[in-house]
Amino acid sequence: MEHLKAFDDEVNAFLDNMFGPRDSRVRGWFMLDSYLPTFFLTVIYLLSIWLGNKYMKNRPALSLRGILTLYNLGITLLSMYMLAELILSSWEGGYNLQCQDLASAGKADIRVAKVLWWYYFSKLVEFLDTIFFVLRKKTSQITFLHVYHHASMFNIWWCVLNWIPCGQSFFGPTLNSFIHILMYSYYGLSVFPSMHRYLWWKKYLTQAQLVQFVLTITHTMSAVVKPCGFPFGCLIFQSSYMLTLVILFLNFYFQTYRKKPMKKEMEELPAGKEVKNGFSKAYFTAANGVINKKAQ
Repeated sequence: MEHLKAFDDEVNAFLDNMFGPRDSRVRGWFMLDSYLPTFFLTVIYLLSIWLGNKYMKNRPALSLRGILTLYNLGITLLSMYMLAELILSSWEGGYNLQCQDLASAGKADIRVAKVLWWYYFSKLVEFLDTIFFVLRKKTSQITFLHVYHHASMFNIWWCVLNWIPCGQSFFGPTLNSFIHILMYSYYGLSVFPSMHRYLWWKKYLTQAQLVQFVLTITHTMSAVVKPCGFPFGCLIFQSSYMLTLVILFLNFYFQTYRKKPMKKEMEELPAGKEVKNGFSKAYFTAANGVINKKAQ
């Protein structure tokens, strides 16, 4: 235990030296004082994918219909709470949409930070998206985009809560909470085969996610154009990270929704005719299993 404590102290000292003093308002909050819990939970998540796939290889897929129904309902309700609370708390604090600093809104900043802690914690809960894929043997859904998004968001938001837990940080989670209400409602309905006829709108969920990323980048860069004291390095990092998601989601979108019609046309060409510029069968699933999460 002494060695672990010493290692924990070294890691936290390194992070403090890299990013500077932490926000004193969140000191003592669950899982925030030390990075090790977030790091080890991420490692366990990644190992669970690898070991879980090995364990399920020669076993039948599980249905999990009841568990998935409750899980998707729970995430939907949590997202509703976070959306409502972020809107109300930022309104109470008179947040400036273009650029909001970290200290001028007083109690409203604390209120925002408390909601953003739940947002951080929800990223841990959402690791279950992947675990359910493993248990249902939906290995095609466990793509680089899916794992990258889940693992990175949990770790990034640990940093956000420790150094920039309010102010300009509120905007992305507000949009994302709204998107998650739609996403997990879709997931919950997709569990029931009788509802599949009403789920024609999955393509538009991907489009909504792309719009979310573009709006978040625009909002972040607006604080670069008109600074208000929010850390410049954080703005650049967030914009760069969101850009990686835009690229990966665009790749998924074109692979899934743009190339399929042309592929079908090529398959219908008469035999003997040469087909040029064929398309790859590469397939990527969106973050959190969006948008191809199929029901059992």
